[in-house]
Amino acid sequence: MENFIPSMAAVVGLTALGAACGLILSFAKQKLTVERDPRFEAVLNALPGANCGACGMPGCSGYAAKIVEGQVEINLCAVGGAETVKKISGIMGVEAVEVKSRVARVGCLGAKDVTRTKFTYHGPKSCNAAQQVMGGFKTCQYGCLGLGDCTKVCPFDAIHMDEKKGLPVVDFDKCTGCGNCVKECPRNIIQLVEKKFDVYVICKSLDKAPVMKLGCDVGCIACMRCVKACREVFKDNPAVDTAIQVVNFLAVIDYDKCINCGKCAEVCPKNVINPVKVVVET
Repeated sequence: MENFIPSMAAVVGLTALGAACGLILSFAKQKLTVERDPRFEAVLNALPGANCGACGMPGCSGYAAKIVEGQVEINLCAVGGAETVKKISGIMGVEAVEVKSRVARVGCLGAKDVTRTKFTYHGPKSCNAAQQVMGGFKTCQYGCLGLGDCTKVCPFDAIHMDEKKGLPVVDFDKCTGCGNCVKECPRNIIQLVEKKFDVYVICKSLDKAPVMKLGCDVGCIACMRCVKACREVFKDNPAVDTAIQVVNFLAVIDYDKCINCGKCAEVCPKNVINPVKVVVET
């Protein structure tokens, strides 16, 4: 009985202490809780929920939070496009900013039958892994390695490998311009271009023609014919000299000036400026 009394006192003391801590925590929770801006849920519901990360945020929830906090623009969602921007502008009470619909374009025509390799690669089926082995097995240091890393990161099933050619092909109807494939490519041969443009330079080689031809039969030879054709188009426009230039032995289109006439594609002897959509061969 003598031992029982101190034990009861300890129990009562601990119970009282627990109750006091509970009250303190409850009070602190009420005082320290930050109420979420009611616009957050509205903005989150306006986003497509793809969680692709194209906006640079960790998913749609992260992007919605940044929008409500006023830390980012409201037009960063490539998937939602103009419709999403319109909804969010109404919620946030700001002006809707124009969204340019973009798609991924693959800048390489180096299929298996027109390119050469430095060695036989036996490693993991990954472009990033292959790139770590002596800079890749392709003779052309700028060409597609064809192991499909880009296809693995597309959340919209919009890019597939043409197994016969060994090149990725983009389905423009499915592509949202999220840019995941662009980030994944170790050779930076994929670029986002406004969907309205048909012309695109399908080569990334910066080598002079004699060197480029050692590894590929279909690369840009920097012949300047595209530049001459474009200058002819703009000959009556003193504000624009040309919308395409040859920079470091590669034709480069300035889409801020390009009128999508296709004259550059018509005169290209190697067909590396091609307005025609490529068809997947399986």
